[in-house]
Amino acid sequence: MIVLGATSCGRLPFLPSMQSGEPPAVLQTGTNVSPQLLSATQTPNETATPSLAVTNANTLAAAQFTATAALPCDAATAGRPIDVTIPDDTVIPAGASFTKTWRLVNSGSCTWTREYAVVWFSGDQMGPVLFQPLPHEVQSGQSVDISVDLRAPEEIGVRQSYWKLRNADSKYFGIGPAGDAPFWVRIIVEETPSAEPTASLAPTSTSVALLQGSLDLVVGEGVDLDAGVKITAGQGDLDLGINGDQILLQPTSGALISLSGFANPSQADCRQVAQNPDPLTLTNEMVGAYYCYTTDQGLPGVARLMAVNLDSIRLDFVTWAIP
Repeated sequence: MIVLGATSCGRLPFLPSMQSGEPPAVLQTGTNVSPQLLSATQTPNETATPSLAVTNANTLAAAQFTATAALPCDAATAGRPIDVTIPDDTVIPAGASFTKTWRLVNSGSCTWTREYAVVWFSGDQMGPVLFQPLPHEVQSGQSVDISVDLRAPEEIGVRQSYWKLRNADSKYFGIGPAGDAPFWVRIIVEETPSAEPTASLAPTSTSVALLQGSLDLVVGEGVDLDAGVKITAGQGDLDLGINGDQILLQPTSGALISLSGFANPSQADCRQVAQNPDPLTLTNEMVGAYYCYTTDQGLPGVARLMAVNLDSIRLDFVTWAIP
């Protein structure tokens, strides 16, 4: 039996205090002693609980849960690059048509459906197109390239048009830290090169949007497309009705409407469409289709069917001023 004595350095190792009269602690020869000190209440066979590791794991899990829970439904960030076409300060002749494409990333928790769109927000209005639905669904974390057909203003100099995203509930959101900053297209408009003089020049008509908007119509409601507001059925330009299980869009008060197709028509295109006062049957298969119309005041326009439900629809529309 070996009694613990002085260490090689001449100091006694730390031992818990002993009551008077207790014999000194002894160890059997050959006993393995862990180099770590045991507390006064811990026996050699007890193992310390790794509370720090458990706490860290719980903290990390809680932080991850909080980050996921805090993710907003609708959020966007700029893609790389955001300007796929027409980078800032591209020089474009006055009145020239061009296609602007942005790349955006869905950084929210909700899927962007075909009911989402990019819409003109402020700044210079470049042509008649004021909104463009997304080309396809965009899952969270995915990017999408969105193209809009625009036209350079006639005014010479730097021109900038600001755009945002709009969700299925017609609420706007953008990019940036707060999720409300618009993205834009900025061009430098220069004079159109002069053409050789001719004996006569035929005037060209320019489509100018008088008003545009998006609205939900419920069966029994109407819409005044000259003012862009819902109105009592029979007093506007279009009424939403129902016949059995069919949803009908009925022109009223002398207004006309006809299907144009799934390509966005210009004002000139709509002039070529034979419009009539007959009601249109709206189905889910026609979501995304364009309809050319003439209001009861004789103004031309185009509407796009965005959604069809059991007793309601959603329309995007642009009413043009007569050149």
